Amino acid sequence: MRRFRITAVACTALLNICLIEWAAASADKTKPEITFQVSDNVEAILDKRCYFCHDEDEQKGDIRLDNLNDLDTPKRLDLFNRMQEQVYFRHMPPKKKKQPTEEERNALLAYLSTELGIHKASTLEGKLQKPEFGNYVDHTKLFSGEYKDEPGFTFDRRWLISEYIFNAKFQRILENKSQIKRGKQRTSVVGGSKIQNLSLANPFLLPNASGVRYYANEDLTGGHLSSMLTNAQNTSEYITNVMVKGKNAKYLPAINQIMALEDQHHATLASRREFLENFIARLSDEIYGDENITLLPSYQPVTLKDVKELEKGEKYKKAPIHVAQKMLKGLEADTMVFRLLMDPVHSEKSDDQFRDLCEQTWFYFGDHERKIQGRMTLLRDYLTEFREHVEKARRKIKPLIYKPLADSEMAVIESAIRKHRNKGHYYGEIIEKCMAEWTHGFEQDRIAAGPPSDELLSALVGQLSVQILERSPDKKEADEYLTLSKSYVAKLGKLKAIQKLIQTFILASEFSYRQEFGGGSADEHGRQMLSPRDASYAIAYALTDQSPDAELASAAESGKLNTREDYKREVLRMLKNRDTNYLIDPILADKNYNDNSTNATIRKLRFFREFFGYPAALTVFKDEKRFGGDRLGNATSRLLNEADRLVEHILENDTNVFEELLTTEKFYVYHDGDNERMQVASDRIKSIYEHFKDTDWKNFKKEDLLDHKEFLKEVKMRSIDPDKLDARNRQGDTIKLFKKSMTTITARLDKGQKEAAPFDMYRGYGSEFMQGENVAKFFNYRKDNWDWAAIQPAKVANRKGLLTHPAWLIAFAKNTETDPIHRGKWVREKLLAGTIPDVPITVDAVIPEDHNKTLRARLAGATGAKSCWKCHVHMNPLGNTFESYDDFGRFRTQESLEYPDNLIEKKPDKPKERNHLLDLRDIYKTLPVDSKGYLKGTEDDALDGELKDAIDLVERLGKSRRVRQSIIRHAFRYFMGRNESLSDSKTLIDAEQAYVDNGGSFDAVIVSLLTSDSFIYRKPIEN
Repeated sequence: MRRFRITAVACTALLNICLIEWAAASADKTKPEITFQVSDNVEAILDKRCYFCHDEDEQKGDIRLDNLNDLDTPKRLDLFNRMQEQVYFRHMPPKKKKQPTEEERNALLAYLSTELGIHKASTLEGKLQKPEFGNYVDHTKLFSGEYKDEPGFTFDRRWLISEYIFNAKFQRILENKSQIKRGKQRTSVVGGSKIQNLSLANPFLLPNASGVRYYANEDLTGGHLSSMLTNAQNTSEYITNVMVKGKNAKYLPAINQIMALEDQHHATLASRREFLENFIARLSDEIYGDENITLLPSYQPVTLKDVKELEKGEKYKKAPIHVAQKMLKGLEADTMVFRLLMDPVHSEKSDDQFRDLCEQTWFYFGDHERKIQGRMTLLRDYLTEFREHVEKARRKIKPLIYKPLADSEMAVIESAIRKHRNKGHYYGEIIEKCMAEWTHGFEQDRIAAGPPSDELLSALVGQLSVQILERSPDKKEADEYLTLSKSYVAKLGKLKAIQKLIQTFILASEFSYRQEFGGGSADEHGRQMLSPRDASYAIAYALTDQSPDAELASAAESGKLNTREDYKREVLRMLKNRDTNYLIDPILADKNYNDNSTNATIRKLRFFREFFGYPAALTVFKDEKRFGGDRLGNATSRLLNEADRLVEHILENDTNVFEELLTTEKFYVYHDGDNERMQVASDRIKSIYEHFKDTDWKNFKKEDLLDHKEFLKEVKMRSIDPDKLDARNRQGDTIKLFKKSMTTITARLDKGQKEAAPFDMYRGYGSEFMQGENVAKFFNYRKDNWDWAAIQPAKVANRKGLLTHPAWLIAFAKNTETDPIHRGKWVREKLLAGTIPDVPITVDAVIPEDHNKTLRARLAGATGAKSCWKCHVHMNPLGNTFESYDDFGRFRTQESLEYPDNLIEKKPDKPKERNHLLDLRDIYKTLPVDSKGYLKGTEDDALDGELKDAIDLVERLGKSRRVRQSIIRHAFRYFMGRNESLSDSKTLIDAEQAYVDNGGSFDAVIVSLLTSDSFIYRKPIEN
């Protein structure tokens, strides 16, 4: 097995290689350049296909090709790179020109590749490894069977970990468990990123573009290293200072053993300091008796600034008590003051006596005059409030009780005080002199005890390797790390040495990279199966972000991960496992959105999140005024969560998955996925409505609620307690809140609705209901006339599939308008395996404003030119079909022309009183929406053609085999971490067949991919 680790030897070797290459490069500059000559064969191709546009007479695009022999090397290589891309991507010759034969194109590409390879100058190879270039591999060739006999494989590789694996690694290393709240229950989840009292910067954040985001084509850069160094340092200190000392005696026990004597000394010093700081005055009285007061410095009280006299009728204004408490804490006096106020001996003192006690205590301790002045000012102005606070918080304040230390310790302390105290010394000075003597003595004791034994350091190396790298070190590694550890101890001392060793393991390349190398003998194609350990991690990271679970690790160690059937057994087991809850979206977690977990393998759900790209809805700015309601952030979070729930539901059924994702008519709208719980919530609201609907509740007085006391206690209306009718909150008193609640309950059920959506009874802060009820607005539901479904997913009008889900529509929209171009581009690239060139840098891609035209009409004018339409013809006709939805994803037949000169009715920006049933959108002039379009590219004449709207589009896409194949191509990239090549043809064909043979099962696709030659076999990289 090939391993990668950071050692002093390796670092020196790497530096030497860099120096040698630099020297060689410098030497090359002094060599005469070899005369270049284009081969006769390539010269003939260029003459036949290229010179008519790129010679001495005509140089389109400022490109000339007939003088290649005369260019210096850098210019020629730059031109060769540009030629290689144009020929490979078939952008040149232009389509209207006669195209070269395949033999000519391949010969030209081979020549360019060879010439660029000589100088290691090709940029195309790097580009072709990126996800956005995956579609350039010929789709027809991949699935035609022409290349199915090519042996599939992946090159040996080190694969940089993802942001999710990074989080999982640190959660595992630090044994941190995340929890989220589901209803009233807290659930443990894996995948969290927060660790209490430890700040980590994730250096492996993935790009935000839709599609596959995690590829094996990235390397460590300086940007990574800066964060990694800081993380390593912070983690090492957290491990030694928090994990080892505070949490678990079994956690890295070698650290406790190595630090035992030092920890004992530190504990003794801390105990002595705490005792002296609390009781040195009492102890001094016991030692010196009446003489003690004569040894202290002469007492000098501080002078406070006079309080300004109030004018007649003027009231004294001061900050609230919590501000004063915070200030007292900042002056490091809160604990002493509150403890003295709890002491019966001192609490009965008058205010002046108590202030004098505090001031003398601080003075004799040697506190700075300014600090004492600040404290005394607070005691002058707030002592009464401090007394009241202590009475209320008596149980929370720990009283100070005198308890002498052991006799031997008391003897040491008394001896040190007698030795160091002189007349005029402050107590603080005495303490510091004593501490300095003891600290020095303990240091000498540790020096005499000598360094840790080799056995202890070796044990530490082994424990850290298992904890951080999840394996024991081999003999060579153990010896190297032992030598390194001893040098750290000699230079830094024990604690810093341990921290440095922890950092060394965290900074090992093995920690930041996944390793996937072949092992054993090669087959007739030069391929080797993944080594069992690497295979276990490849499977684990394909399906989760965690290391191999116990069963998978055991299979690798016991020789049960060596065949295709072994892989299949483990993949199926993990796909069926429902014992672990995964956090779906850390961004939602950061927004305190709790309904955000799944017990299905997380990377199965994440594939479709990334493929469709709907999580980007969170990043598109929208304002609440145009939305028509408040708490847009909560509504968008729920919208995203319910898109996840829909995908999860379809994946759980695992039947015709692609077709269902594209064409389902059933959605979740304000639902937590538990039909039974949602029905109970609806029934509760219905029971309230039925109980009060025939009463004159609008004219109730608070006393009238007593007639319904037993019912109100049973249903527990929000903030309505019949035993506390005089209670109130910021929204009003009990009767006002009752009427607010009944207003919204009545609106939910008085128009013949069968169920009631379980949102807040009234608009306020905090909620005993689910957050994000304004998600209804995305689906065109009015909350005062919403026939909500308790059993979901349920059919929603004018919707079909994820491409009509508001989350997807917002993700591919702009801040204030729709985005037909990018919606169409997504369909072309993700579902039809098409390619769209990047926008030329010379193009100003801006749609002109026109207050009297729809966006579609303005877009047509901006992209209709011949030079633009050659690309936009592949996007606009697809994207325009989604114009029946606005930029919030709401269905529409009229487009609102939102310009001031088109305003018809201005609604208030905010209601006078919070009312979550109102729609505050301004009303503008409108024009009819045109959502017709055209589909081309399915390679099926029955599907290609004119489109009525987005519903028509997705229905056809759901029937397309090319769409199915395109999704499988993206699944290949996701689970393999690379783009497909023609040698992966059999893998893709088999995956499609598995999907078809198993009734449209995505699990079958995953099993097929993760047991394919492309996944199982590796080849070493040559040159």
